[in-house]
Amino acid sequence: MEQEKIQILNDLNQQHEMLSEQIKIVEQQINEITVFNKELDTLENNKDNGILAPLGKSVFAFMKPNINEKFFVDVGAGYFVRKNINETKAVASEQKHRLESFKVQLLDEIQNVAMALEEVIIEHRNS
Repeated sequence: MEQEKIQILNDLNQQHEMLSEQIKIVEQQINEITVFNKELDTLENNKDNGILAPLGKSVFAFMKPNINEKFFVDVGAGYFVRKNINETKAVASEQKHRLESFKVQLLDEIQNVAMALEEVIIEHRNS
């Protein structure tokens, strides 16, 4: 019986660690979208100024984008759609909302795992 409880604890601990890592990844993605939105705002508010655009690893080019042109936005499955700056912001906002909802689900799951861990520990103490 002890081996079984140890295995349950190990499984729950692994699940907890996996969920914690997923939460970190989701939080990082939410932060990236937040920064992206700020960059779009900066671009929109500084129409006459240029920007540094990343071309690759640590390589940037000075560009003066035409704010009236549309962006190519990845909408999933390798498909790109042309969208203006406001439509692009809306896509980013929707992505952020979905990520925040997913984070709430992950937090609920991690709470359930923590409660299950606590139950196993209490059960072990009482036996």
